[in-house]
Amino acid sequence: MKARQLYIQDPTSNRIRLTRAVLDKYAARFAQVGYQASEVRTIEVLKEAIAASFGHEMTKLAATARGCNRDLDQIMRGLPGWGMAHPASCDRRQ
Repeated sequence: MKARQLYIQDPTSNRIRLTRAVLDKYAARFAQVGYQASEVRTIEVLKEAIAASFGHEMTKLAATARGCNRDLDQIMRGLPGWGMAHPASCDRRQ
Protein backbone atom coordinates (compact mmCIF):
# COMPACT_ATOMS: atom_id res chain seq x y z
CA MET A 1 0.00 0.00 0.00
CA LYS A 2 1.45 3.37 -1.01
CA ALA A 3 1.70 6.23 1.48
CA ARG A 4 -0.87 8.27 -0.44
CA GLN A 5 -3.38 5.49 0.12
CA LEU A 6 -2.95 5.53 3.89
CA TYR A 7 -4.64 8.78 4.82
CA ILE A 8 -6.21 12.05 3.73
CA GLN A 9 -4.58 15.14 5.22
CA ASP A 10 -6.15 18.53 5.88
CA PRO A 11 -3.59 21.01 4.48
CA THR A 12 -4.43 23.73 6.99
CA SER A 13 -4.43 21.73 10.23
CA ASN A 14 -2.21 18.81 9.07
CA ARG A 15 -4.68 16.46 10.78
CA ILE A 16 -5.24 13.18 8.99
CA ARG A 17 -8.01 10.68 8.49
CA LEU A 18 -7.09 7.10 7.69
CA THR A 19 -8.64 5.65 4.55
CA ARG A 20 -11.19 2.85 4.69
CA ALA A 21 -8.60 0.46 3.20
CA VAL A 22 -6.23 1.18 6.10
CA LEU A 23 -8.98 0.86 8.69
CA ASP A 24 -10.06 -2.46 7.21
CA LYS A 25 -6.55 -3.85 6.96
CA TYR A 26 -4.78 -2.46 10.04
CA ALA A 27 -7.36 -1.53 12.71
CA ALA A 28 -7.11 -4.92 14.43
CA ARG A 29 -3.30 -4.82 14.38
CA PHE A 30 -3.24 -1.31 15.81
CA ALA A 31 -5.75 -2.30 18.50
CA GLN A 32 -3.47 -5.14 19.65
CA VAL A 33 -0.92 -2.54 20.69
CA GLY A 34 -3.35 -0.02 22.15
CA TYR A 35 -4.12 2.29 19.22
CA GLN A 36 -7.65 2.94 17.97
CA ALA A 37 -7.15 3.36 14.22
CA SER A 38 -10.28 5.49 13.91
CA GLU A 39 -8.76 7.96 16.40
CA VAL A 40 -5.36 8.37 14.70
CA ARG A 41 -5.30 12.03 13.67
CA THR A 42 -1.63 12.92 13.17
CA ILE A 43 1.16 11.47 11.08
CA GLU A 44 3.27 11.14 14.24
CA VAL A 45 0.65 8.96 15.94
CA LEU A 46 0.26 6.94 12.74
CA LYS A 47 4.02 6.32 12.71
CA GLU A 48 3.88 5.27 16.38
CA ALA A 49 1.01 2.86 15.69
CA ILE A 50 2.82 1.36 12.70
CA ALA A 51 6.07 0.92 14.66
CA ALA A 52 4.30 -0.61 17.65
CA SER A 53 2.25 -3.01 15.53
CA PHE A 54 5.32 -4.00 13.50
CA GLY A 55 7.23 -4.76 16.68
CA HIS A 56 4.31 -6.78 18.01
CA GLU A 57 4.00 -8.76 14.76
CA MET A 58 7.75 -9.49 14.72
CA THR A 59 7.61 -10.70 18.33
CA LYS A 60 4.72 -13.02 17.46
CA LEU A 61 6.58 -14.29 14.39
CA ALA A 62 9.77 -14.88 16.38
CA ALA A 63 7.78 -16.83 18.96
CA THR A 64 6.82 -19.36 16.29
CA ALA A 65 10.54 -20.21 15.96
CA ARG A 66 11.14 -20.58 19.70
CA GLY A 67 12.40 -24.07 20.48
CA CYS A 68 12.92 -24.97 16.83
CA ASN A 69 16.61 -24.14 16.60
CA ARG A 70 19.10 -24.50 19.45
CA ASP A 71 21.40 -21.79 18.09
CA LEU A 72 18.57 -19.28 17.74
CA ASP A 73 17.29 -20.14 21.21
CA GLN A 74 20.76 -19.54 22.66
CA ILE A 75 20.98 -16.12 21.02
CA MET A 76 17.43 -15.11 21.90
CA ARG A 77 17.09 -16.55 25.41
CA GLY A 78 17.73 -13.18 27.06
CA LEU A 79 14.60 -11.66 25.54
CA PRO A 80 11.50 -11.37 27.72
CA GLY A 81 9.17 -14.28 27.05
CA TRP A 82 11.62 -16.30 24.99
CA GLY A 83 11.92 -19.02 27.62
CA MET A 84 8.18 -19.68 27.71
CA ALA A 85 6.73 -23.02 26.55
CA HIS A 86 7.54 -23.99 23.00
CA PRO A 87 4.83 -23.70 20.34
CA ALA A 88 3.17 -27.00 19.52
CA SER A 89 3.72 -26.55 15.79
CA CYS A 90 7.50 -26.77 16.03
CA ASP A 91 9.28 -29.86 14.68
CA ARG A 92 12.08 -30.61 17.19
CA ARG A 93 14.01 -33.30 15.29
CA GLN A 94 17.23 -31.22 15.19
